[in-house]
Amino acid sequence: MKKLLLAAALVSLAACATATPGGPRTDWSCDGGAAYSARINSNGAAEVFAGGQVYTLPATSAGRYSNGAVSYSDDGALGGARGGPYTNCRRG
Repeated sequence: MKKLLLAAALVSLAACATATPGGPRTDWSCDGGAAYSARINSNGAAEVFAGGQVYTLPATSAGRYSNGAVSYSDDGALGGARGGPYTNCRRG
C-alpha cells in the first residue's frame, strides 16, 4: 500500500512539473450565444478553450496565433474552432 501511495505521489508531482502555467484567462462572448476563453501560456502560445476543446496555438505574429486549422487573435477573432461561428466577439 505504501508503494502505491508513493507511486501516486510521484506521478502527481511529475504532472505539476510539466504543467505550463499561463497568464490570466480572457472570456469572450460572441453573437449567437457562442463563447470561448483564451490565455497565453508561459511558452508564448495561446491556449483557447472553445466548443469543449482545448487548442494550443503557437504565435504567428504580434497578437496572432494559429496551428494551421484554428486561429485566434487578441482582438477576439477566432476561426476554425468547434462550437462556432465566433463572430463579433467582445470581452466578458
